Amino acid sequence: MKISLIGFDSMGVRSMATFVETDDLTIFIDPAVSLAPRRFSLPPHELEWRRLREVADKIAARARESDVIVITHYHYDHHDPGKHIPLDIYEGKTLIIKDPRIKINVSQKIRASRFIKLVKERTKEILIGDGRQLKVGRTYLEFSPPYPHGISDKLGYVIEVFVADTTGSFLFTSDVEGPVHTGPTDFIIRHQPDVIVLDGPPTYLTGYRFPEEAVIKASENIGKILSSCKGMLIVDHHLLRDINYKHFLVNASKAVLHSPPITAAEFMGREPELLEARRPELYGRRI
Repeated sequence: MKISLIGFDSMGVRSMATFVETDDLTIFIDPAVSLAPRRFSLPPHELEWRRLREVADKIAARARESDVIVITHYHYDHHDPGKHIPLDIYEGKTLIIKDPRIKINVSQKIRASRFIKLVKERTKEILIGDGRQLKVGRTYLEFSPPYPHGISDKLGYVIEVFVADTTGSFLFTSDVEGPVHTGPTDFIIRHQPDVIVLDGPPTYLTGYRFPEEAVIKASENIGKILSSCKGMLIVDHHLLRDINYKHFLVNASKAVLHSPPITAAEFMGREPELLEARRPELYGRRI
């Protein structure tokens, strides 16, 4: 199994775009990319727009190579209705999606409907992912039940993705924001994956839209995952919007003796570039 992390917050964009190659399949999970429209009262810097275009081109190229495309939910950093990523990536593909009717909030239901109308004639087939298990040759895919996007269902629901073949296993959490709940934590631990991509809590919103107790719960659950799973843990996305993300990771993993968590950029052999978190610096301003 080969895992390529194409676009992530540690790479300067809002994304969790992931390409997985197994014995039998090529799978692209969440081929989308976006930027924070405003952060620190500032719009995206030109460097962020340049990075977005670079990542979008990489996503499109790898997605065209895939057999299967997975959409874990309908936020624009996880699905793209043709804004930054051309819709031809869906030509002839098996598309596995978060259920657009059940366990979904109003805004995502509207986005899902629009998206499906745009791509349904291009795909080979569209399957509902929620709770589904699939076997293709020596490759096994399992999708979790829908879990809340964070501390409540206000932002809708997401599905986690587990992939295994004869050489290893991989788990993609999508936006569980921590995880802050038992369900997505247990789904990870039960599968004992060799590699985990976890979105991490949005600590940059602590005390504003993400309560302190949720940060504590996320830290506890990451500690449980590290204690129970001996595979590699990659923590990125929401957490990497915080310039001080390392403080959280050190605290969450302090009781664990084996390998500490790393970012998606580090997994791909790069230094993290937190462009959004550095936006005031890019504009030459002090926070």
